[in-house]
Amino acid sequence: MRSAAFRERYADLLRVAYLALDDGGPPDVVLARARRAVRAVRPGVPYPRLRARLAAVLLASPPRPRLRPHRLLFRPDPLPPGPARLALRALSPHERLVYVLHRVEGLTSPEAAAEVSEHLMVSAWDVDRTAAAMDLATRLDAAAQRAELRAFDPMLVRLRPPPRPPRFWAAVLLVPVVAGALVARPWARDGGDVPLLVGDADWQRAATPTLAHWPTRGGSRGDRALLSRAATAWRAHRRDPPSGPIVVLYAGAVDDATVVVLRDSPGHRDTPMVAQYFERRLSRGVESVRRLDSDFGGLIMLGGTWRYLLPPWLMDPYLAVPAAAPRWRPLAVRDGLTDPVEWRWFTPRCQNYLLFRMTHRPVAGGWPRRVLQFASHNPDAAAPRVWFRGAAARDERFQNAASHAVACQGAASLSDSGDLRVGRLWTGDLPDGGGPASLTVVDTESPWNAPGAAVLLSPAGRVLTQRGGTNSDYSTGESGMAAAVWWLAKERWHLVAAAGPGVTTLRTAGELGDHQARGPRPFLHVRGPARRTPPLPATYLPLVWVVAEEPAGTRTTITPS
Repeated sequence: MRSAAFRERYADLLRVAYLALDDGGPPDVVLARARRAVRAVRPGVPYPRLRARLAAVLLASPPRPRLRPHRLLFRPDPLPPGPARLALRALSPHERLVYVLHRVEGLTSPEAAAEVSEHLMVSAWDVDRTAAAMDLATRLDAAAQRAELRAFDPMLVRLRPPPRPPRFWAAVLLVPVVAGALVARPWARDGGDVPLLVGDADWQRAATPTLAHWPTRGGSRGDRALLSRAATAWRAHRRDPPSGPIVVLYAGAVDDATVVVLRDSPGHRDTPMVAQYFERRLSRGVESVRRLDSDFGGLIMLGGTWRYLLPPWLMDPYLAVPAAAPRWRPLAVRDGLTDPVEWRWFTPRCQNYLLFRMTHRPVAGGWPRRVLQFASHNPDAAAPRVWFRGAAARDERFQNAASHAVACQGAASLSDSGDLRVGRLWTGDLPDGGGPASLTVVDTESPWNAPGAAVLLSPAGRVLTQRGGTNSDYSTGESGMAAAVWWLAKERWHLVAAAGPGVTTLRTAGELGDHQARGPRPFLHVRGPARRTPPLPATYLPLVWVVAEEPAGTRTTITPS
């Protein structure tokens, strides 16, 4: 069985090939050529070597289009391209490849030139010239271009029947289909795999409703044949078949399709999966399967419809682009399904995620509380909730700033994250005129071991300690939380450390000497080495340990080095 790491690498290679081959032609043709190019690369070596072999295939023997007879009845459903993809199509194939290696894969200009040097005479200046042409054509900075192209998933290219297929060819080709349907086993029958339904009153008897209490919604929930077809199709799914009984979350007509949203019941040792089955004219099948991070019933993106499913205990949804001062807009809900969200909301920013604010209203006891959740336009992507610890749970301004930092400033990778738990350990003025900031811990709680971060945030939600640009470490214990970061001022490095109310003492050990701070919420600042020219890399900072001591004598060591 192929590992998740291999599938992730395959997706990255497929994105490189698709963007390099995409000249504006039919998406299914471009996708088929990209897949043949990736299949020509022999696996089993590190990713940089796989990427180099793929570049050689794209330059030396790029796959050619083939005859695709299915286009008589089907056509690709075009995904609306952003400004970066539109501008990229105007470049030559060689320029597209070096640009993708440079801006999307993160290689420097000399590294991108060296990647293709065996098959193409190109210099670092040529790579910079191509990147400058893209900047001029898109009017976007490098980070925004990379965010748009990294968010593009070529595997979401789908085939749809044309709105008006030629009647003659449709009639000719449908004859064998109809004849086969008459002699073959029917799609469904009453004795088949009919999934389970959940009643409307189940969640009202639960103090904390979960995915298991989500009532079945939609106008087609009584269509046994439809539900059986959906369950059978998911059982036959090669990559992600269900575990245990299948339950229907939604079944009904959405736009020009009939949609069935299903979940499985894997037991206590694993989290459930959600599958989406679509039936359109002349096409049907499971279009996406996503494993949830928990059994909490949150937002579920519904295919490519730009709509979201909500459980009945989440009410009054508002959405906004993450910002220090977000502009919240209400979103109407009918029978558990929201109105469509406009595509312009998903401009290439903030990892292509929106922030949803909802009110959790349990019926069987409990007080209403606010729920914040990120969601993207990709039904396969994660949709993490955001929880705030301590006093931060009552500070709306900090919540807005922290949400902006998480989504738009790289404080966490939303596509790899589970639920996010954000804690604020200290707020004050940084030394050397650094201005006000908050030492914040973003704990991802991810089942995929995605790393969290300890960062310094400005009141406007700007991250002052970029991931990969400096060193930090944090600890989240049962009774206390502590974090330490290196922060670069104008002329000097500074070590900033703080802890929550469960820690009484912070002390340092190592090359900075012994320093300590005591108190109910200790804060520690130690001056580090002077800034060098060129700047001192974070890997050469002094070796230091920060020890957090709790009243019971428990000690936790964090190493921001």
